[in-house]
Amino acid sequence: MEDLRKKRKKEHIKYFLELEKHLNRNVFDDVTIIHNCLSEINPKEIDISTNLQNIKLRSPIIINAMTGGFYGAKIINKNLARIAKELDIAMAVGSQKIALDNPENIPSFSIVRKENPDGIIFANLSSEATVDDALKAIDMIEADAIQIHLNMPQEIIMSEGRTNFANTIDNIKELLHNINVPVIIKEVGFGVAAEDAQKLVDCGANIIDIGGAGGTNFICIENLRQTKSPYYNLEHWGIPTAASLVEVVKQVGDKADVISSGGLKTGLDVVKSLALGANATAFAGTFLYILMKKGPDVLKKHILKMEREIKYTMAMAGAKNIAEIRQRPLIVEGRTYNWLKQRGFYK
Repeated sequence: MEDLRKKRKKEHIKYFLELEKHLNRNVFDDVTIIHNCLSEINPKEIDISTNLQNIKLRSPIIINAMTGGFYGAKIINKNLARIAKELDIAMAVGSQKIALDNPENIPSFSIVRKENPDGIIFANLSSEATVDDALKAIDMIEADAIQIHLNMPQEIIMSEGRTNFANTIDNIKELLHNINVPVIIKEVGFGVAAEDAQKLVDCGANIIDIGGAGGTNFICIENLRQTKSPYYNLEHWGIPTAASLVEVVKQVGDKADVISSGGLKTGLDVVKSLALGANATAFAGTFLYILMKKGPDVLKKHILKMEREIKYTMAMAGAKNIAEIRQRPLIVEGRTYNWLKQRGFYK
């Protein structure tokens, strides 16, 4: 079982890289922020800091969960942690289940705290985790928060995946009520609908990472792993990122903080997400591809450029902070508009 998990995690990286080079990320192309020709904002004076409940973030950019559990993952997490430290941005690790089952795998996760002793770090487990599991995962990396990920489509397609999802909601409620750090309920590439966001808030959730469809597609990855019986017809399953973000913000944005993720690529995508109501944004696929193909220095420069792009965009829109960009007019067109109109969020 241990070897199978390590093999699977390595294959996820391998097939992700194959898919990523052909992926055309355009999840926010339907959204346009209206230019402000009378803006008097100096980009150098723009405040891009934000909050996730009681967690203060210098930047709305988060390095999202990617991997862990084998030697190559330790190197990836080490490089990401160094970048997170140098740029003072938050970072999440991949699922720690493999380390809970075998302590030999702990270093591939604990390296993150070793490299970034004072940074903001999120632990990560699935929705079937026990409270005891979650507390151990938090202690493992001295986490400031924990992500509880939802990945049913991946699990049911995966030949060795989980098929019993009974009591998921009750288990999430148990975790939310018995963990002493903020809990982030996180989808993994298939989006969160308004109705489900409401159920999560009713359970006690106050941070939701929408993980919309448009970025890394784990159904595609699992199809590549099991070529004998792939499920190609299911590869377009999910709620597009922009639509999911609007659904969740409009439904529960006054009760929960929302993280926009799922195919984001640029600083402009960040600002569009913030303008639509997100509190922060998270990147996995784009960052991992740059790291693996071009190295940590290039990834660091890419993130710094994104932050400049965020400030330039906000300046052109006439907003000096995140609260003000939410007040600026924008247009939603195309498939995203049609989706949200049919769902009752737009007239």
